[in-house]
Amino acid sequence: MIHTMQRLLISLALVLVCCHGYALGPPIEACVEMFPLDHGADARKDSSPFTMTINATSYSPGDVIKVVLNTSEIYGHYFLEGLFVQMRPVTCLNTSVGTFSIETGDDFLKTMDCFAKPASAIAHYSHEHIHDRTFYWTAPSTANGHLYLRATVARNLKNFWTNVFSDFILDASIPNASPTTLKTCAVRSKQTSGVSITTSSSVVIFAALVVLAFVTKLTN
Repeated sequence: MIHTMQRLLISLALVLVCCHGYALGPPIEACVEMFPLDHGADARKDSSPFTMTINATSYSPGDVIKVVLNTSEIYGHYFLEGLFVQMRPVTCLNTSVGTFSIETGDDFLKTMDCFAKPASAIAHYSHEHIHDRTFYWTAPSTANGHLYLRATVARNLKNFWTNVFSDFILDASIPNASPTTLKTCAVRSKQTSGVSITTSSSVVIFAALVVLAFVTKLTN
């Protein structure tokens, strides 16, 4: 009986260490660079197989814009497992503009409070094979200049893209604006050297070590 309990506790510890973060979405520390440090890999440099389409090309305060994430037609039915989306300004400030909402009953997505702003990002919450998703962005009560959606999309742990963008969404209060003069901002594509452990990962690893210590005590 004791040996069976030991095996179960060891299995639990391994699950905590190996699988934390990926299934429950990005940690709050990822809000700035939107890079999944826990994946232990560089981002893919080729064109993403995923696209974000929007039902508006400009916004005014309080507008709601529908966003659809799906696979590019040339790839067919191509699943994803991870998603992180923010609305970024073309000024390249590290902030997310407006708020997001998800459809009723969606058990794959959740909102995140990046930059101390409620529901300022969308992220995956469960570990499933998803082929498309629809969510919504609501513009803030004041104009924030021209914007675009920026996403990090993961097909699996080692294959992900940090260069997924929507078309530009122009600020309707700025006259004679043209998307042809706008550019997206640089994104991070490289994993740092060595092992990077986020705060949330450290907590889980500590919990796993406590479990392992308990197992060791049982065996003595």
